[in-house]
Amino acid sequence: MALHGPATALDDDVARAVLDLAERAGRHVGHTPLGDNGWSELISGSTGNFATAWAADEGAAHAAGTSTRLDAYVQLVRSAADPTWIAEVLVDPARQGSLADIGAPLLSRALRAAAELGGGPVHLWAANATPGHAELAARAGLSPHRGLHQMERPLPLDEPYDLPLRAFVPGQDEDAVVEVNRVAFANHPEQGQMTRAMLEEREAQSWFDPAGFLLTELEGRLAGFCWTKLFAEEDPVLGEIHVIGIHPDFEGKGLGRGLVLAGLDHLAKAGATVGMLFVEADNQSALKLYDRLGFHIVRTDRSFAIELQPG
Repeated sequence: MALHGPATALDDDVARAVLDLAERAGRHVGHTPLGDNGWSELISGSTGNFATAWAADEGAAHAAGTSTRLDAYVQLVRSAADPTWIAEVLVDPARQGSLADIGAPLLSRALRAAAELGGGPVHLWAANATPGHAELAARAGLSPHRGLHQMERPLPLDEPYDLPLRAFVPGQDEDAVVEVNRVAFANHPEQGQMTRAMLEEREAQSWFDPAGFLLTELEGRLAGFCWTKLFAEEDPVLGEIHVIGIHPDFEGKGLGRGLVLAGLDHLAKAGATVGMLFVEADNQSALKLYDRLGFHIVRTDRSFAIELQPG
């Protein structure tokens, strides 16, 4: 097994091998690895916001009749609007027992490349995190940061809600949403940092649908929102409550429950048969609400963080 990188771009041969590894790893962990920005950077090449390293198994590639087969792959991606690097580590399912041994050296290489590109905060996300992920992160100098439960329930829910709702209007509602998001998530380690530029960047993604971005206005101003995301290609079709934000001035009025129900209703009408959301592992009030609505935990993701100095 040969280690490659750090690098800030991928050639077509390695990119195809990454896609193959992602498919193998995805079947093992039960979700699609690499985020939307990750795939974009993977295809488009170096932009100054992409750092990577990988381990290739030349013997397996020869046996399979391919030019490149990867045992492991690490990437760090950041967007033009957000200085935080999002890191992911993929390891072939057959090598999961050596996750830390293989992944930590690759992550360290990619971190060096990111430092040379200006450094900044790095968050490594591990789906269905294991002790191996924690060991990998520790070896590369990262500390535990957040825990997220993924929760699901069947759709439709068929519970009533009574809220004034309208769809988000691009070019009109950004500032109001960013402000509500800022005060609603003032103590959140990431979500409260969203800017208009970051919101507009997400609006440009192929999955964005303003009809599924539900706003509720009370007393002449934005009181809260429920931002949904539909995964029509999944089987069964999956609908996500992406973000729910409520202005603190309107807390205690039942908006949280109403917005969840409105979002799930919209997703069910759009064809989703499973509703999904992520919730902070230490958010007891939200966990109680989702439990009452019939959600159950299907996996726990964890993040690990480091602040890279430029160099």
